[in-house]
Amino acid sequence: MKNDKIRFLVLLIPILYMAYGIFLALDFGSRAELINVILNGTILSACSIFIIWKAKLRNSIDVIWLATFILYLFILHHLVTYISAGDILKSTYTGGFHIQQEMVNLVPFTTIENTVHQTLPTMPTIIQLLGNVLLLAPLTFFLLYFQITKRMGTTLLIALLVSTGIELVQFLQTTVITGFSGITLPENRSTDIDDIILNTLSGLLGILVALCIPRVRKRKK
Repeated sequence: MKNDKIRFLVLLIPILYMAYGIFLALDFGSRAELINVILNGTILSACSIFIIWKAKLRNSIDVIWLATFILYLFILHHLVTYISAGDILKSTYTGGFHIQQEMVNLVPFTTIENTVHQTLPTMPTIIQLLGNVLLLAPLTFFLLYFQITKRMGTTLLIALLVSTGIELVQFLQTTVITGFSGITLPENRSTDIDDIILNTLSGLLGILVALCIPRVRKRKK
């Protein structure tokens, strides 16, 4: 019962995120950033509430791990799916939406093979590759740790769906910005089936690590 009450302290993370973001947006007089904060904050708050509500905690230490999980989700969203709706609204609409084909790869293992065969892979390329291999490992680990999911197959399927969702969001973003001037996306924002493969493998890695924990492994017997 005590842990059930303490868990809701973790809600301070999305609350402080929203409050600080809104404060900065108002302080700088940025309507676009205000829209961004409210939209992304609402998405993250909804995810946080669901996770906090469903997580099964055994002790006070688990509250710290739960806060870590929520912080990870915030970082993940900012890295790969942050929605800059406010920036789009303040941009000039030009029309002429089109798919940026150079930013789309639908042939499996093409990007991975090109990276491996590079004589001297650049550091950003190596970081991106390793990042994809590790990206969803914390997600699947914590889903099993907190018993939000109880089956390895279901957990791996969630990793696959999340990875696919990330690529779809990035595809929509790279397509939508072609109809507006004065807006850009972060570098390396593209749609790549190899990212789905690597991210799903990272989900499998998180599952394997979770199985090293006795309380998780015991449930699988």
